[in-house]
Amino acid sequence: MTIQYPFVRELYDAFQTGEFVRWDALVAEDVLVNSTMGRDIRGREALKGWAWQFVNALKSRVDLVDEFEAIDAAGNGRAFFTMCLHWKHEEEFMGLKPTGREGTSIETMILTVKDGKVVRWDVADNTVEINIYFWERGWAIPHNVHPEILVKGIERRPSAV
Repeated sequence: MTIQYPFVRELYDAFQTGEFVRWDALVAEDVLVNSTMGRDIRGREALKGWAWQFVNALKSRVDLVDEFEAIDAAGNGRAFFTMCLHWKHEEEFMGLKPTGREGTSIETMILTVKDGKVVRWDVADNTVEINIYFWERGWAIPHNVHPEILVKGIERRPSAV
């Protein structure tokens, strides 16, 4: 397996330029995506459509804030990149009418990579501004999302007897 390095920089650059066809070589066809700003995102094509909305419908400038990758020679590992979206809601966005409002949002894309392709893409919304803005407009924010646990923490609530 040959991994394109820097893997994360290629994912980010394709995102910020809107050249999502470049993800075909980097993202698994059946990728699982978890995000508060997306509904039923399963598969590379759905991921591309979701990302297109941020870049084009919100006219976002996408700044790279941080990146990291720990991917072995076999193409397995984990990575992340953090972006600052400078957005303006001038066009319909995922069914919501434009208001002209603008803002910033810090987003971290946490990636699980197997055999050289992203198989899981988790979005950590590091700011609440964009989530509150869309929630106020009727956007259903998913609740009770349970990510895969690496280490289970100490249970502090009393168990049912």
